[in-house]
Amino acid sequence: MSSLTYFGYSAVQIELANLRIYVDPYFTNPSELANLQPGHLVLFSHGHFDHGVLLTPKLYEMWKCQFVAPKALVNWLRRKYKKKVPAEAFLPLDVGQSLYYGDTKIYAVPALHPLNRLGKTIIAMFARSRAPGKPVNGYYLEGFYHAGATIYSADISKALAGHPVHTAFLPIGGKYATAAPQEALQVAEELQAKRLVPMHWQPLAEQVFYRYQPSHLMKLAKDNDSKVEILPLAIGQKVEI
Repeated sequence: MSSLTYFGYSAVQIELANLRIYVDPYFTNPSELANLQPGHLVLFSHGHFDHGVLLTPKLYEMWKCQFVAPKALVNWLRRKYKKKVPAEAFLPLDVGQSLYYGDTKIYAVPALHPLNRLGKTIIAMFARSRAPGKPVNGYYLEGFYHAGATIYSADISKALAGHPVHTAFLPIGGKYATAAPQEALQVAEELQAKRLVPMHWQPLAEQVFYRYQPSHLMKLAKDNDSKVEILPLAIGQKVEI
């Protein structure tokens, strides 16, 4: 038995047996972290502020966890937080590579996140850091696929050939180099995913709005008679798998 909990934006908690993993744990109010169950492992897809990397020292202080991220981001994190987080807490993982954490295999999947000039300007305004936004990892573990931030790419299904996906977390916002509903559904169908959890669609506290909502995705799936279950979740909602 496993479970997932959605926390908004791209933040997800996955529980597998005795392992609790957080992916892109971004929270606009750091005090929210006190309400979370301690994590053993945190996966960062990339360094943009809305994916949680600036919370690294706080997460380590609370949980003494380890962090997985693209090598370029790991190098930045080790330099940035060398007085707060030991270097061995960071585990580099680039696309096409995998590692084991205990008995759980974590595989880095390609993502395509071609941020335009407007998106880069917004990141520069609100990030207040130089954490690298590229490369971007998606992650696959135990039937879960978390896309990070991506638009449609045929490389995703190629990379996951032979990897059964029961739950795909895919962005649907359709702005700032994230997939629109049609792209997200196409990825999920190519992966033959059982369910699709939409993410990366809520407006950020800084009033960065996205183009689409889960209702657009649900209508699209219904109109196309898709076999993929659309599972929109409220912030904090937990689902047993």
